[in-house]
Amino acid sequence: MSEAVERRLYNALWWAKVQSAGPLEVDPDTPAVAGLTRAAAPDGATVWLVPTLPSGAGHGVLEELGAPPVAVEQPNETARLLAICVACCWTDRSAPAWPGTTGTLAQIRSVYAGMRGRAEQSSDLTLIIGSLRRLHATHWIRWDEKNAEVRLGPRVVTWTAADLSALRDLCRHLPEPPPAVLSAHHPDPEPAEALPDSSDEAAPHEARPDGTRTGKTRTGDAPTGEVEVLDE
Repeated sequence: MSEAVERRLYNALWWAKVQSAGPLEVDPDTPAVAGLTRAAAPDGATVWLVPTLPSGAGHGVLEELGAPPVAVEQPNETARLLAICVACCWTDRSAPAWPGTTGTLAQIRSVYAGMRGRAEQSSDLTLIIGSLRRLHATHWIRWDEKNAEVRLGPRVVTWTAADLSALRDLCRHLPEPPPAVLSAHHPDPEPAEALPDSSDEAAPHEARPDGTRTGKTRTGDAPTGEVEVLDE
């Protein structure tokens, strides 16, 4: 079997896994896969493989890529909670959104009440937790329900420079979250070391905690904040 055929089979295997389970958390030594963006976890111990979304992709394409949009149940509340999570977890908005910092449920509740322009009601927490669970299931956030803490999920590495610009503007119009008081089980980790280039044939850019990118570049490289991958 030729090397090219082996490579195609390797890519097809990983794409089948992503289509079945969505973005995958793998060992950093896992070779690159054509069409999947690599995003280093905050502690550098693992790497996420995230499908690269075609421009203007509809719901059917997103489902096939294993990257369904935000769940349609309570879509307005879910979108509102994603915006709040961005405001709480993307504190340095001159840097890439991934991996961001750890936010807390207390921050989310405070911003949510501020958006509503009223004191918190008993039903608010139920709506908030339900939306956080939906966002976690679709990999937009990583929700730690036990410790009531949240981080942005690996799918945010697919946001373009235009997406990030719009989100910065949105965050400026949201109530300022109070300072995060994290549980003692883990402080925010130091930025992970740069990952080695794992493939010369089809190495996509990697989104790293320090904001740098690796991999092959092409003429017309993506602007800052945008993640580009190689064609298969």
